[in-house]
Amino acid sequence: MNESHRPASTGDELRQAAVHVAVTVAFGLLALLVAWASDDGMRTALVVAAPIVVLIGALGALWRTYRNWRAGGKWQTWQGASWLLLAVFIVFLFNTAPALMS
Repeated sequence: MNESHRPASTGDELRQAAVHVAVTVAFGLLALLVAWASDDGMRTALVVAAPIVVLIGALGALWRTYRNWRAGGKWQTWQGASWLLLAVFIVFLFNTAPALMS
């Protein structure tokens, strides 16, 4: 790729990725907290929604990874955020499974 076509690095990719991870995990935890305070039907829906929220955040981070890679930018930061969110998704999934089985 020609150097003149490289995207300008703003230097805040790490900050953007950290905010993305923090907001995604916060929404997942918020769904679990609201589920804890809800009735049976709403509780089940929110317990199912919490891991899905984190999975959607991980897929969004993977999309940013791909876009930065295609543009020749710094994609490694977003790949790290993606892996972290996928690990958090697995933790959420295994922690909410017992609530769904009961």
